[in-house]
Amino acid sequence: MMDLDDDEQKPVAGPADVAVPPAARVLLRVVYIMGIILVLLLVALVGGIIWKSMRKAEPKPEIPPAAINLGLPPGSEVRAAVIDGDRLVINTGREVIVVDVRKNAIVSRVVAGP
Repeated sequence: MMDLDDDEQKPVAGPADVAVPPAARVLLRVVYIMGIILVLLLVALVGGIIWKSMRKAEPKPEIPPAAINLGLPPGSEVRAAVIDGDRLVINTGREVIVVDVRKNAIVSRVVAGP
């Protein structure tokens, strides 16, 4: 017959019983910490996107463009003004003035005579 000692099984080592080297424990902790940081950053990113989408941007007050002094002599008048793209051509009869509308500056002056 069989002895009772033969029927008994030896205990099998489980995952908790396995000896993990110290370097592997450190790496495991680093992986857990990086996973937690990744989740926190993802939550912060989604929260930032939601916050930006819910918050209205404050309207910036528009600064009116500065007036350009054409430097015309007293008594002269503008006879014609033509705009083409971002250039404005002003004819006073004695001279032609070209103004850059975007830069709000006089580009050139052509005098018709003395």
